[in-house]
Amino acid sequence: MLTPDEALYALLCKYLLNEADSNEQQWVNTWLRANPEHPVLLASLDKLLRAAAEQAVQGAMDTETAWRLLSSRIDEGMGGRAGIGIYEVGESNEAGVFEKEGELDEERELDELRDLNDMGSFNERDERLVHKGANRSFKLTRWLAAASILLLISAVLWFFIHQSERQINYNGAQLVKLDDGSSVRLDPAAQLQVLPGFGKKNRKVILKGKAEFDVTTDAAHPFIIDLGNQAITVLGTRFSVDNSHQLRVFINSGKIKVSRERDSVILTAGMLLEEDSSKQQYQVGAHIKDAATQAIVFKDTPLREVLQTINVLYHVNVSADADLMGLPVTANYTGESVQNVLEGIAYLSNANVIIKGDDYELRRQE
Repeated sequence: MLTPDEALYALLCKYLLNEADSNEQQWVNTWLRANPEHPVLLASLDKLLRAAAEQAVQGAMDTETAWRLLSSRIDEGMGGRAGIGIYEVGESNEAGVFEKEGELDEERELDELRDLNDMGSFNERDERLVHKGANRSFKLTRWLAAASILLLISAVLWFFIHQSERQINYNGAQLVKLDDGSSVRLDPAAQLQVLPGFGKKNRKVILKGKAEFDVTTDAAHPFIIDLGNQAITVLGTRFSVDNSHQLRVFINSGKIKVSRERDSVILTAGMLLEEDSSKQQYQVGAHIKDAATQAIVFKDTPLREVLQTINVLYHVNVSADADLMGLPVTANYTGESVQNVLEGIAYLSNANVIIKGDDYELRRQE
């Protein structure tokens, strides 16, 4: 069972390695604001972890060297409050600053020594011996604390080195930074699984729900998003995926490939893909600046492509007379209702909008 100090250091290490969940992150953020010395402690631990990780990556860990390095850091921490010290959780002095455990133990022993000396139980030689013993006890406490931290750092190093060899799960709203430099922003109900070997053997993840991806370019290792019976292959781009019900993918920049057993499609910037589950096929709209705000830009775009984009973006079915389909359309819309967009396009095409239940039709004016 971890001591309070070890539990705190374990949580801080987890926080620094982006492994803390939302509740743990909130706890650490509150802890950082509680005392001006806490950010200094976290920064020192982060620096120590990074330095140790670099040594571990370069070769086998030299335990003796690590021990000397850690010991010197502990000595510095004991000598000044800005360094890494060992704190007794839940105890503070009158100024509200945490006391160091070793200093408290030594002071208690010296107080007991003075009481006994006042009673005539000790002479000066005995006092020197006990004072020397108290110093030795303080040093032993310090080295035990150093050993405890060294053990914790070793465990974190093992985790740091081997974390790419295990599956990592992320749940809920958060920004996930992956080892290859890519980032994923998850929606509250989203789940992301980073598969073993990510960044070294492969770049494969499993997604459930909605997320926005910003993927770094690596032609030798395509970024693959497993959606169950479908997959998205990415070479380097920024896009969003909603796999909550039926698949919906919007490309902000770059190029991706969406595929399943008998179908695949290449998407480029400004394209929106939606799965038609009833027809078992993909529908793709283009000329979209931002799917979230329904911003669309048409410049001499054939009406056929315009209506296809409106169908996908607004989840409606719009048809038109055959002789209207080739007419060019130039227009910009942002956040407009589907009816307002169709009224504008009908005006440009010299047509009328006919509403048939949930469907729309453009007919040439007589």
